Amino acid sequence: MTDLPGLAALLADPLLDAVLSGEREGVLLLDYDGTLAPFTPDRDAAVPYPGLIDLLARLPRAGSGRAVVVSGRPIEAIEGFLGPAAPAEIWGCHGALRRLPDGRREGLVLSPQWAKALDRAAAAVAEVLPATALERKPVSLALHWRGLPEDAVRSLSRRIEPVWFGLAREAGLDLHGFDGGLELRPPGWDKGRAVRILAREQPGAVLIYCGDDRTDEDAFTALGPDGVGILVRSRWRPTAARYRLHPPEELFVFLDRVVAAFAGGNNESGR
Repeated sequence: MTDLPGLAALLADPLLDAVLSGEREGVLLLDYDGTLAPFTPDRDAAVPYPGLIDLLARLPRAGSGRAVVVSGRPIEAIEGFLGPAAPAEIWGCHGALRRLPDGRREGLVLSPQWAKALDRAAAAVAEVLPATALERKPVSLALHWRGLPEDAVRSLSRRIEPVWFGLAREAGLDLHGFDGGLELRPPGWDKGRAVRILAREQPGAVLIYCGDDRTDEDAFTALGPDGVGILVRSRWRPTAARYRLHPPEELFVFLDRVVAAFAGGNNESGR
């Protein structure tokens, strides 16, 4: 396959139509970087697409329809970017941390062994990379090389990946590649886990997941045939998602329809 069905096919999907018509409950899961915000080499400048905040602010805070952000970023970063428009529920660090709708927080606590391994991984590259290239998260360590020339990326990968792989194997961590870098994190904590938990908590609901990155593939796979996976990306790549939307225009059309349904409006609501 060289591409996926687009916006028209997505809006005609029977599962999505059941959500938009109110026949079934829906859970909307949204990745952040590359999905709600364009990529930028400066991670701190990855602000949402213009108009996205106003659109998300229309989501109901309670009642039918549930919106969730599932991101590789820490929860606090998503709160900072989306402000009051952030959905009441946020899963951070690839699902390892969770802010529940009532404000409670739960999630993984690093073992001393894992924390020590992350310290060693950071020290191993500190002399060859600027500090801004490393992102120490509450439960993981990410190396970012987005924006670097391809030859520099290949050189970094050849130099660092074997070192980090050895540390991961020794400490029982997982090494994951993502679009723009590498990340060391505890095993079993990925976006697919968030999908499976939400599906158990809301049986019978249609889970709709929008993402762009390789880390979103765990979520697309976890959806199974009763969910709707949407690749939000200008260029096609192999994926377990069923549809592809071009950001931001097609994404906004889709989100507008879902937000209107969740808010109790009709499908003709405009943005």
